[in-house]
Amino acid sequence: MVAVIKTLVGCLCLVFSSLSLGHSPPAASGGPTAKQILQMAVAASGGDTWQQPKTLMLKGDAVWTPYGKTDAAHQMKFDDYAMYRVFPTENDSARQASGKVRFDAKQGENVFMQLIFDSKATHNFLSEQAKPYQKHFSWSNNFGFGILRFADRDGFQVDRLTDDQIEGALCYVVQITDPKKQVTTFFIDQQNKYIRSVAFTTDVGFHHRIYSDFKHAPNVDFVQPTRVRLYFDGIKWMDIFWRQFKVNEPMADSVFVK
Repeated sequence: MVAVIKTLVGCLCLVFSSLSLGHSPPAASGGPTAKQILQMAVAASGGDTWQQPKTLMLKGDAVWTPYGKTDAAHQMKFDDYAMYRVFPTENDSARQASGKVRFDAKQGENVFMQLIFDSKATHNFLSEQAKPYQKHFSWSNNFGFGILRFADRDGFQVDRLTDDQIEGALCYVVQITDPKKQVTTFFIDQQNKYIRSVAFTTDVGFHHRIYSDFKHAPNVDFVQPTRVRLYFDGIKWMDIFWRQFKVNEPMADSVFVK
């Protein structure tokens, strides 16, 4: 009888041990390093073309729900939402505008906002509806994603954090500290190595984005997420759908004139 009990206890210990090992999350200390993960993310997104692009144009539509409010006074549908980008060749700050960039948000002929950085100065237009959210449109509260392109250069620190998941996809988590000591966290899909999310602290709350619906550009080796969801303090503010995009096509300086 004693022998039977000992056998049962031994089996149970083995079962619980196996269950524990089977459900433990992957340890950040095993597998690829932070730098290797970023290298895989760059390769999956298009390699050198993605890491050192010249221009990017995105056009589509978006739903704007500040503070998550969906009543008629707050929720807006932008049937014309666009971004024009000339990329910088150098960048040591994740929270500063660089290169050239322009965002347009319109409802029909009504301009909700236009945000422009012409490489030297910012020129913005905000409608009366947009003015209450002026702080949320500042560059320092929005820039962050592009710093990954420069994280392999001197002066950057990259660290692997505990693995996590985004929408059920297991992700590596890598934190980039730029030379200005600004921290940006990236979530890299373990299976396809796409960038699934980015997160950073801002003056108006903790900001993170979720990227999905990835598509390859028809003319160059470049992968673009065609859906982007923006959150502040865990609440969704914007849902963007990029219906078309062009990479490395000529972009006139006049695009960045107010």
